[in-house]
Amino acid sequence: MIFRNSLYRVEAAEHIDNGVVYTISLNADHVIYKAHFPGEPITPGVCMLQIAVELLSDAAGVSLELSSVKNVKYLNVLHPDGTPVRVRVCKIEKNEGRVKAQVDFSISDSPIAKISLTCQTTVK
Repeated sequence: MIFRNSLYRVEAAEHIDNGVVYTISLNADHVIYKAHFPGEPITPGVCMLQIAVELLSDAAGVSLELSSVKNVKYLNVLHPDGTPVRVRVCKIEKNEGRVKAQVDFSISDSPIAKISLTCQTTVK
């Protein structure tokens, strides 16, 4: 399932050395938040992983699917409260059909999650 333009929207993208910093907004009306959790919605960790893969795919310029997660640290909850979310995709390494990167989520310099992942290119 692709979440771009349904669960989140990219508001801005700034290219940095070996990566991209995205500013995204979350859609508080998305069906995921009706179940997770009513009255106090938070973004599930698996959804943050999918967002990371989608943004890495955008940054790398190739279609990707997740193959492994080396490390994931959820440091705070991510609420869909209208606050812009900063997603930094960096340390991108491309090698023989695989793409590795570090993806960090934050709000107002407060860390939300840190993810080290590896994806493989897909053929469409």
